[in-house]
Amino acid sequence: MPITYDILNDGHYIHAIATAPVTSEEFIEYELTHASDARAAGPLSELFEVRHGACNDISIDDMKEILQKRKEGEKPPHSHRCAVVVSPHDAHAWDLAQFYRGMVTLHSEENVIVFATVDVARIWLGVRE
Repeated sequence: MPITYDILNDGHYIHAIATAPVTSEEFIEYELTHASDARAAGPLSELFEVRHGACNDISIDDMKEILQKRKEGEKPPHSHRCAVVVSPHDAHAWDLAQFYRGMVTLHSEENVIVFATVDVARIWLGVRE
């Protein structure tokens, strides 16, 4: 699977990594799977690292579908802070992450920030590995 994740800190921290290439179906599956994972507990911090080129096959329409499916989910979302780390040289992934951040901010209590480095993202989340 090109997206892997671990749930740490008694369910309060998710660390996910997307490696190339990720299909839209795999991305949607990841979003729905980790959002409903019984091991996760609120409040939740998520670090999502997107490796350069990993999301080349993902579109804005895929992002919209993810957000819609999350709304339709059976389990209400946890209080959630998400740091998305994207290479500053990957314009497509950066645009997707910024779109996602904007949509989530409008429609839920989730905080999403897009970062260019993992170290700064971890500081914002308040996590260490």
